[in-house]
Order: sequence, then structure tokens, then C-alpha cells
Amino acid sequence: MEADRIRGLDGIRAIAILGVFYTHFVDGDSLLGDLAVRTFFILSAFLITAKLVALRDAEGFSFAALRSFYTRRALRLLPTYYAMVLALAAIGLVTIRDGLFYHLAFLSNVWFAMNMNWHPWVLAHIWTLSVEWQFYLIWPLVVLSCANRSVALVAAGAIAIALAFWLGCYVTGYYPDNMVLWSPFSLDAFGVGALVFFHSGMLARPVRTRLLAAILPAALWGALQLVETDGRPRLLLVVDFLLQILPLLPMAILIAITASGTSPIINRVLGARPLAYLGRISYGCYLYHFPMLWLMMHLMWRLFDYPLKRGIIQLVVVAIPTIAFSALSWEFFERPIQKWGAGRQKAPQAKITV
Repeated sequence: MEADRIRGLDGIRAIAILGVFYTHFVDGDSLLGDLAVRTFFILSAFLITAKLVALRDAEGFSFAALRSFYTRRALRLLPTYYAMVLALAAIGLVTIRDGLFYHLAFLSNVWFAMNMNWHPWVLAHIWTLSVEWQFYLIWPLVVLSCANRSVALVAAGAIAIALAFWLGCYVTGYYPDNMVLWSPFSLDAFGVGALVFFHSGMLARPVRTRLLAAILPAALWGALQLVETDGRPRLLLVVDFLLQILPLLPMAILIAITASGTSPIINRVLGARPLAYLGRISYGCYLYHFPMLWLMMHLMWRLFDYPLKRGIIQLVVVAIPTIAFSALSWEFFERPIQKWGAGRQKAPQAKITV
């Protein structure tokens, strides 16, 4: 079974998209959205590394192998993405002055970081997709041309680079919101995801011990986030920085356990059909949720003279049509493209070692 066909992993995607919904629709100060995005990064790196290793072992490093990888990624991600961006441009929500060409070139993170604002806000969320595509430009070259041990060392180096950037912010005191939009700040999540693939056996067993070892330090990190930083000694800020990677550990272990199948209970819960299906359509949910928010805000105002403000009502009013539209997009647009692409080429199976 291919790694991305494991239903439990779709369940993790579903939980992550619900975390994004909660932060964007209910509580903008919640950490759930940030943790959800980092979960997507970890899971993406995990699955992509698995596929690339299988491709390398089957075909070696070649232009054909690179073309095969990028063709599959493009067929999965680009049609829906460009359909959404161009539709927003057609109705005037995104113009050239709003960085249309940046968004089309998957440089949205650069656009928002340079302008230090979130305009146009209907595309504010796609900076994460730009970061992911920038990762895709480099990582296939690394995995296809190196042995597993070297790839793991590069992944560890990526984590070190991200931590170095975080440390620079803490030490200099320069920490504007737009800094995290630059790709190096997300390398820790991608590096962790790649390492999960190579060390999934160690992370998955024994389940209880690994979960406890990850949850305790992550809980410490969460507690520190509740403490005001103003007036705190610089040493404590540096310690806070050193704990930055801790929240990634529970996610990494959960992904390893789920992919390995060592916990039937976790797989049964995360693999439940409704949750797994939501995870399967989570890409569409992520793409469409801000445009759907714009649409529902206008509809609620024009039809009912009601300002749709952040809260549970906004969550219900926007999330439900977003999920419904994403399901339609998957069944009648994304899935047919996937089937067409699968008929043209057969990808090597990605095996998860445990």
C-alpha cells in the first residue's frame, strides 16, 4: 500500500485542517493553526521522501525520475490551485498589483513578506503552498542523488538551519510576523518529516513510551507560550527558542505510529471513514476556505444584513460549504485528473520500514 493511501494519515490531515479552520474562523490567537500547518509540512516531507526513495531505488537518479516525480506532484496540486487563483483574478479579487504573478509562480510567501501585510487576504493562506513548492525544488535532487544516510544528514542539517534562523530572531530581538514566511523557518518541520521516514521503526515502538517522551516536553513548550515575553531575561528567551522544535515531536511520532500500523486503536480512530474522507479532500478545504469566507461574508451581509464575525457561527457558516465544495472538487475535478495521470505512469511503491 502506498504511504499516502494509509487512511490513518488521511485522518491526521483531517485533524490538521480542522485546526486551521478553528484558528482562522474562531480564534485568531490560537496556536492550532500554526501547529496544523507544521503537521502538513511534516506529513508532506514524510510522504515525499518515501516516494522519492522508492523512485531512486527503482530508477536511480535521472531526468526521467525527476520528470516522473514532478509530473505526479503537478497533476495533484497545480490544476486546483491555478483554477482557484485565476477564478479570483477573473472576478477582480486578485490583480497584478496584488502580486498575481507572485502567486502564480508559487512565491506568495515572498510577496507577503516583502510587503509586510496580508493583502490580498483571500490568498493569505497560500504562502504555505509556496513554501512547500520551494521545498520540492531542492529535496528531490537530494534524495535521488544521495544514499539514505546522507539524506538523513541533510534533513538534520535542515533542522539546524531553521533553528539557527529562529535563534537569530531571538538573540537580535527582531521578530516581525512576516519573518516566518521565509522558507528557512519551515525547514525544521520538513527535516523532521524526512527523518520520520528513516527512523519510523524507532519512533513507532514502544508506542506508550514514545508518546510520553514526546508529550511531556511539548507540554512544557506549550506552557512557555502562555508566559509573557516582555521583561524576561535573554537567557530564558534563548531557552524558549531551544524548545521551538518540541511541538514537532508528538506529530512525528503519531505519523510514524499511524504509518507503521503498530497501534490498531489509533489506526481505527484516525482511519474512520468520515475523518479519512475529510483528510482526502483536505487540500481543497485548505485552498478554498478563505475564498469561501469572502463569499459567505458577502452573502450574509447582502441577504441578512448580518456581519459575519469570527466565532462559532463563522466556523459553521463557512466550514460546511467549504467542505461540501471541496468534496465536489475532489470527485469531479481532482480525482479524474488523478486517475488520468495514474493511467499514464505507474509510480514505484513507497515502503515504510518499521
